[in-house]
Amino acid sequence: MKTTVDIPDELFREAKSRAALEGIKLRELISEALRGKLNTPAPKPQRHRTKFPIITSQRTDPLVTLEQVKQSIC
Repeated sequence: MKTTVDIPDELFREAKSRAALEGIKLRELISEALRGKLNTPAPKPQRHRTKFPIITSQRTDPLVTLEQVKQSIC
């Protein structure tokens, strides 16, 4: 498949030179490099956990009773 990719000039020159040194075509070098990159496992996204504060109270009676909730709804 043919495609167009923008490669920085310096990187292109390095790749072209490396391909010549290895006696392979530039497309082979690029294919090998891309295959190597794709064969390495992708990094797992880091999960960010949110910590909620733990609030303790000495109270034993409810702040709002079920009856108060029912009254406020009606």
